[in-house]
Amino acid sequence: MKKPSKHQQTTIFAIYAEDKKGLIGQVLIYFNRKSYEVSTLNVSRTDISDLVLITLEAAVPQDDLLPFTERLKKVIEVYATTTYDSNYQLKKTGFFRLAMPALNNDLWQTISKYGASLSSMGKDTFMISKTGIEKDLTELYNQLEGPHLLGFCKSGLIVEESLVPFEAL
Repeated sequence: MKKPSKHQQTTIFAIYAEDKKGLIGQVLIYFNRKSYEVSTLNVSRTDISDLVLITLEAAVPQDDLLPFTERLKKVIEVYATTTYDSNYQLKKTGFFRLAMPALNNDLWQTISKYGASLSSMGKDTFMISKTGIEKDLTELYNQLEGPHLLGFCKSGLIVEESLVPFEAL
C-alpha cells in the first residue's frame, strides 16, 4: 500500500449525510479531484431515519485539511463532518478464513490469547473474527499466516461512541 508523503497525514472523516442515491459517488468525487487516496470506506445506517454515517480514511495534506473538510460540508446531503487524526485508534473487525485442518489445540489457544472468536463453520473451512485496532489484527494475522489461512478481510472503521456530537447534527 502506498504511504502518504511527509506533508500528508492519514485522516479519518466521519460524515453524517442524508441517504440519497449517488451520495457515495458525490463524496468520493471531492477526494478524486484532488487525487487523495482513500484507504478505507464504510457506510452504515444510523438510528436517525434516512441518515447514514460515512467513515473513511484518506491521505490529505495537512495544509488542505480544513478547507477540504469545509468543502465536504457543502455537499447538499451532508449534515455534519468531523475529522480525526489516524492515531485516534478506531477499531475494525478482521475475518480470517482457515482450512479445517488448522482447527487444533494450538489454534484454540491463539484464538483465546488474541480475544478472537470462532464465528462460523463450513464443511471444509471455518471463520475466525476479531475486533481491534490495526495492530491487534496484524498480530493475529501474523500468528495465523501459513498454508491454512485461505482468506482475510477487514471491515471499515468501527466507532464505540458517536463521532459527531448530537448538537452538530
